[in-house]
Amino acid sequence: VDQAYKVFEDMKRKHREPDEYTYTIMIRMTGKIGKPDESLILFNEMITRDCNPNLIAYNTMIQALANGRMVDKVILLFSKMVERDCRPNEFTYSVILNVLAAEGQLGKLDEIMELSKKYMNKSIYAYLVRTLSKLGHTSEAHRLFCNMWSFHERGDRDACMSMLETLCSKGKTAEAMDLLDKIHEKGIDPNTVMYNTVFSALGKLKQISHLHDLYQKMKQDGPSPDVFTYNILIASFGRAGKVNEAIKVFEELENSNCKPDIISYNSLINCLGKNGNLDEAHMRFKEMQEKGFSPDVVTYSTLIECFGKTDKVEMACRLFDKMLAEGCAPNIVTYNILLDCLERSGRTAEAVDLYAKLKQQGLTPDSITYAVLERLQSGSHRKVRTRRQNPITGWVQGLCLHPVAAAGT
Repeated sequence: VDQAYKVFEDMKRKHREPDEYTYTIMIRMTGKIGKPDESLILFNEMITRDCNPNLIAYNTMIQALANGRMVDKVILLFSKMVERDCRPNEFTYSVILNVLAAEGQLGKLDEIMELSKKYMNKSIYAYLVRTLSKLGHTSEAHRLFCNMWSFHERGDRDACMSMLETLCSKGKTAEAMDLLDKIHEKGIDPNTVMYNTVFSALGKLKQISHLHDLYQKMKQDGPSPDVFTYNILIASFGRAGKVNEAIKVFEELENSNCKPDIISYNSLINCLGKNGNLDEAHMRFKEMQEKGFSPDVVTYSTLIECFGKTDKVEMACRLFDKMLAEGCAPNIVTYNILLDCLERSGRTAEAVDLYAKLKQQGLTPDSITYAVLERLQSGSHRKVRTRRQNPITGWVQGLCLHPVAAAGT
């Protein structure tokens, strides 16, 4: 930095006039080392020397001030930038948005938008909506989205998708469904991913009537459901105890252009087992094998838990042994389920042996493992006790209800 300054001063002494590029380099350098006041001196010097700052120069100076958390000076410089007819770009708004969010002053975003209203097009609105959504500022993002909706005839697909994801993540399903219903008004055809996003949110909140109505609308108006749609619906109906509806959706999947995958079977088995239809769950387990699907750790863990909860301990143990024989490695959740099953049935010695096997496999016990061990040591073998939901239940349903996670799997 010191050497750069020496070259810069030597340049001026030898009557080689710095231009806007020279000053921009110096401003960037001083901004990066945390000296925004020096950056501002250089910027003002550039103005007095009749250099005309371009977009890069303004952005560099705004970033230097933002790094110094100088919100008021950022806004003042932005206003000067707009006065000089220098059009802000997405980077400009990004820097300003981030410093406003960091300083808890997002209310000043209205001032920024008013200053640059002649430049506020659909693309900028969409960018701000996406960025605010990613930063977790749902209300601000929704307000901006509504402004964009009011002022522009055509919508932006990415902005709509970001808004849907944000509303759903915050449990605002009524607003999400309303957006999905009206999106065609802005020239955007809702796609399957949009529907899946809303289905997932409705399923997590057990809003089954809305889920059912939206599914009927999708089948009537399009787009076509995909395998992720069916998986979300099966898991959602299962979570709400609507076994017949889950089976019906599974059968629709079998008769559609899509075909069930392992997540489809896991969702149905989980639904049947957790709602007391253990025989049919076991039948579906055999069916998936007949159709060429290899049960995974989720399949086995779900069935082991279901058998364990109905005191069919021998069957749970046989499934665990079959799992090992098939080369499917149990995880800590599987061990916890079987440990809990053995402890509750009073089979202390087997539980201790299973814990030893868990350690031999190099798995790390978690809080649930230690809770079961504590009960073993206390000699408490009550058949009825208040128990936290086994993590496998949340894992299976969470995976099936989240379209992105399911797609990744």
